[in-house]
Amino acid sequence: MQHTDSGGDGKPLVLIHASVFADWFVPLEREPAVADLRRIRVTRTGYADPAPAEPLSVADHAAECADLLRRLGIGRARVLAHSSGTVVALQLALDHPELVGELVLVEPPLINPLLPPEDQATVAAAIGPALSAAMGAAAQGDLRTAFDTFLAAVCGPQHRTVIESALGRDGLERAERDCGYCFTGEVPALAAWHFDEELARRIEQPVHLLAGGDSPPFTHRLVDHLARMLPDARTTIVTGHNHLLPLTAPARLADLFRNPAVAA
Repeated sequence: MQHTDSGGDGKPLVLIHASVFADWFVPLEREPAVADLRRIRVTRTGYADPAPAEPLSVADHAAECADLLRRLGIGRARVLAHSSGTVVALQLALDHPELVGELVLVEPPLINPLLPPEDQATVAAAIGPALSAAMGAAAQGDLRTAFDTFLAAVCGPQHRTVIESALGRDGLERAERDCGYCFTGEVPALAAWHFDEELARRIEQPVHLLAGGDSPPFTHRLVDHLARMLPDARTTIVTGHNHLLPLTAPARLADLFRNPAVAA
């Protein structure tokens, strides 16, 4: 695992990125609203270095985050995570609760352990073919096709324009280049991950769940379902945005941390 650390003596904010590429939270780090926080942005194993010989499990990724926080001398942090990163964040809260003060989870992924049972078949039909095609392209070394096929299904056809606008041409090219581990390691790890109501009840930290107003209805039902499972959860809908929210609304995310109710 790699990371960047803004340093300073501000309250720590840990940023755990989604799948496909690692730079989802780069725009947020530039926002004035988080300038006084100690921002620790992780790059999970597989995304900026050679893929490990054996794919890491969700628990492995959470353990790496925990080890990093301990090495940095951080005893308790707020954790902001996006998409598959929210799964790592939930596992971190389960396995290392003493390190997590609060979870802010943006657009959790559309996977069975988080979906209401009645939506699982619908989501599989909507997303499954694109994911299978992307995995097939990645297996043949065609990362650009894998990248576009998956992100178009999850984020909409404007994903390339949004990524380039937020991260620049170099950022878009790096995102394409680094996406392979998503399909060889991350997808199998998510498929093997277990989460249920009993585990959800063990997460006692406050959880703030966010979804884009333009995301599909099953994303909103997932967020509502997860909020009901967790002991202390609230939800916010960010109108005019979708799964690309960390890139399209970084100021909106940063402003969450101005609010004492969130920052506690």
